[in-house]
Amino acid sequence: MLLSSERFILITLWMLGITGCLMIPERKRREAWIAFLACQAITWIGSLVQVRLGWIAFPVREFPKATDLCLTTEFFFYPLACAIYYIFEPKHSATFRICYSLLWVFGLTLFDWNLSVHTEVLDYKRYTWYWSGLDFAITFVAANIYTRWFFKSQALRSERRNLP
Repeated sequence: MLLSSERFILITLWMLGITGCLMIPERKRREAWIAFLACQAITWIGSLVQVRLGWIAFPVREFPKATDLCLTTEFFFYPLACAIYYIFEPKHSATFRICYSLLWVFGLTLFDWNLSVHTEVLDYKRYTWYWSGLDFAITFVAANIYTRWFFKSQALRSERRNLP
């Protein structure tokens, strides 16, 4: 039995994702999980809306009877990319951080566009690459803000418990 190129891509994304999980330093895993879950929630809801509005489609997906979304990209790979983006985000100047963010957004947009043009994993119906880029940018910023807030509020709670 031969694998289609789409199935091969999905399996490769899982292997890359698992490898990416192993790259996360142990001391940063909690932050990575929160960023992953925040991005996952945003990506999942956003993609469901886009599919329901007929903007995008996923002709080849893992569970076609369960969901209209591709589990690999929307539930695993893009949120993992967001988590890796978050934990390796530089603490340098704002200009350097903006360039870092734009590099990630551009890379994922290019990857998404290639999936749309060259495979059946993703089909842009009434959607284009720049909407995808804007979607990634908003998702990454929102997940970044939420993760920073989460750990800031957690630090405040632990400080309050240690007061005399």
